[in-house]
Amino acid sequence: MLLAASHLLIATDDVPRITAFFADAFEMTPHFANEMFSEFVLPSRFRLAFFKPVGASARSFQAEAGRGASAVGLTVTDVDSLYGRLASKAGEGLTLSGPPKEHPWGEKSFLLTDMDGNRWEITEAPAADGMLVDR
Repeated sequence: MLLAASHLLIATDDVPRITAFFADAFEMTPHFANEMFSEFVLPSRFRLAFFKPVGASARSFQAEAGRGASAVGLTVTDVDSLYGRLASKAGEGLTLSGPPKEHPWGEKSFLLTDMDGNRWEITEAPAADGMLVDR
């Protein structure tokens, strides 16, 4: 029986660069980081890791693979503030969909595409735990 999503692994050719971006954008310190692997542990205990595929992992993961079919949803406490900070960095390999938009299901969000082409839906949910209400 499925209990929860526990972690996400994202392949990259430049672990230090994407780690520095993620740490700066979300004001977090990685739990672990070196040239080949970094991991962030969110307050929910969900783990987000970036790694450079080499050896056996290079047979299963491609750092340059297309990323246009999905987005990772991240919930923040203040989506407008984060958008303002990131908007000043747009053009440095980052693209933003536009200012945060209110959705009828209770979220407010925008889409961020980072320098590796990863798409992040940045959301501010109405519930204190970061989850949608009534779900």
